[in-house]
Amino acid sequence: MSRRLDPPAPRSAASRVLRDPLLYGVTAFALVVCGVVSRYLGSLTDEGILLHGALRLLRGEVIHRDFFEVVPPGSFFVVAGWMKLIGDDFGSVRVLAVGMIALIAALAYAAAALAGSHRLPAALLAMAWAIRVPLENNHHWLTTAASLAAAVSLLLALEEPPGHRAAAFAAGLFAGLAVTFTQTRGALVCVAVLALLLTAPEARSRLVGAAAGMAVGPALILVYLTLAGALGSAAEDLVGFTSRRYTGVQYLPFGSFATWTDAATVTAFPAALLLTVAAVALKPHGALWRDPRGRLALVFAAMGLIGAFPRPDVAHLAFTMPLAVPLVACALTSVAGRLPRPAGLALGALAIGLCSLAVGYATMRRVEAVAEGLETIATPRGVTVRRPAPWTSDYKRLMAELDSLPAGDPVFSYPYLPMLPYLTGRPHPAALDVMVPGYTTPAQFSQTCARVVREARWLVVDRTWSDPRRLRVLFPTMADPDPPERRAFEQSLAQAFDQVVHRSPTFEVRRRGAAAPETLCAGVAPPSPTN
Repeated sequence: MSRRLDPPAPRSAASRVLRDPLLYGVTAFALVVCGVVSRYLGSLTDEGILLHGALRLLRGEVIHRDFFEVVPPGSFFVVAGWMKLIGDDFGSVRVLAVGMIALIAALAYAAAALAGSHRLPAALLAMAWAIRVPLENNHHWLTTAASLAAAVSLLLALEEPPGHRAAAFAAGLFAGLAVTFTQTRGALVCVAVLALLLTAPEARSRLVGAAAGMAVGPALILVYLTLAGALGSAAEDLVGFTSRRYTGVQYLPFGSFATWTDAATVTAFPAALLLTVAAVALKPHGALWRDPRGRLALVFAAMGLIGAFPRPDVAHLAFTMPLAVPLVACALTSVAGRLPRPAGLALGALAIGLCSLAVGYATMRRVEAVAEGLETIATPRGVTVRRPAPWTSDYKRLMAELDSLPAGDPVFSYPYLPMLPYLTGRPHPAALDVMVPGYTTPAQFSQTCARVVREARWLVVDRTWSDPRRLRVLFPTMADPDPPERRAFEQSLAQAFDQVVHRSPTFEVRRRGAAAPETLCAGVAPPSPTN
């Protein structure tokens, strides 16, 4: 007698993705192309906000009480924890950045695969993104990773039996964590998770689990701020300041500063829109919107586009573009499946060819940069590298000059050099790292002036930020690039730090004079409730 064999049990969605070789190919590609230039330093600006803030936490300072920030504490805690466990040198923190980029690429591909798209276009799109992203630590990376983790968890929750709520709880947990990294984008993720569960009748029972997960991260942050006596100031920084000062000065046109090699990043959202319109036109009542997975892909792509504003330049599009990968892949799959077979095959081949071209060209440029040689610049936090250029020479001379200063002397970096306090390890005698006209308030100029004149021994100035033309390019909606409070602030510092010890086309280092009274700051606008 022959024994009848039962058919094998179908694999779960999570198992299918974890067994997918393309998932590991995308991850490995991101690790390699970013890892080979992991010490590359693009600028001395935004990354330093997060790294310097994390160091302040490790020194016992409290965010929103002892130093100013416009984003919640979550990302600072993550980086501070990494520094505590792994190390605070530049090489160690860049391992975190590379790992985060690889994780985002893997999650973007996994979300597209779970949403039912063709896998190869999704993999190539994730790879084309990974090789052109800003290689830095940034709160946006953590927000995007948490958002995609929420999307993947939600896709798994839609396939779970009704009695299982672990994936729904995880979706809520990651959405809540996104709030602790970037308050606006995180709030959008929370709304999206709840809305998608509500529109999937079979998943409504998991709303409670998702809501419970969402509460975890924000609750921990609220407890920390309350115990530290910083809850009121945090509310002002995160809500009051951002609504009054941040948005108005930040706007840029879509795709600003992009080059040809950024084509995949800049075109992802328009391509998602065009493909979605085509999918709906080919089958107005089709599965793209009726299927909860299609709705998820559409909603998360919309969140990515909205989250790039008010500054949708190429860098901020790169921060959110992975959220569009599932929709591009799903809509492409839908459109190709609705067209006659020759046209559908041609569309798929065109998409794969364009993505392959973007990956290949960007990879070639990366290989050329490494082969041509990068200049090494030593810092107290470890070696950094850059392409040979005038700015690189100025930066190298600046680091050598700062290294010769007496150990422990406080150095104030102005106006937008937050990487310097991190790279040099020197005390930064100010509660904020960035001082931009229209963004920094008159009260902050006044308070910072008094503190710097009192505590700092040295002043480092990025001279290029004094050029109104540069400010107009970077902040085209800035009303006045040289307001009275800025002029008074700089005049006071020039009198207090009256000895120029180093000057290059980019940077200037000044020593504090023997007699520099705080009364020098009397002309800077005094703090007032309206500022």
